[in-house]
Amino acid sequence: MVARMRAADDLFFDAISRIRMPNWSRGRVALVGDAAYAPSFLTGQGTSLALAGAYVLAGELATHTDHTEAFDAYEKVLRPFVTLNQELANEGDTTLFPATEESLQKRNAALRALSALPSEPPHATYSALTLPDYE
Repeated sequence: MVARMRAADDLFFDAISRIRMPNWSRGRVALVGDAAYAPSFLTGQGTSLALAGAYVLAGELATHTDHTEAFDAYEKVLRPFVTLNQELANEGDTTLFPATEESLQKRNAALRALSALPSEPPHATYSALTLPDYE
């Protein structure tokens, strides 16, 4: 089977991984960004999630006198947004690595027709979080 796979001209295989932790903190340590909720490189949202996470964590730490309350608030505010972004990799229509034959053909046809890089409309998930105003 391995020999036939190596000889095949139409074999496509990819492993996509992401981090899904039940908690982003323990004791006096809280994780942010890829250490807590790496969304998969297919989403293109790693840096955005890290920046939003750092902002929310800092804001909650500044707002709460007890770090455990701040950590809980950080997760409460950010986890729904992180989950939405992590699910982008499950849609099966990612541009970089299509998950279906139909999506692969669609991507290849679109790339062949390009005369310049198009400006894609942003995915609604990218702006699904309204950042709190912290003092």
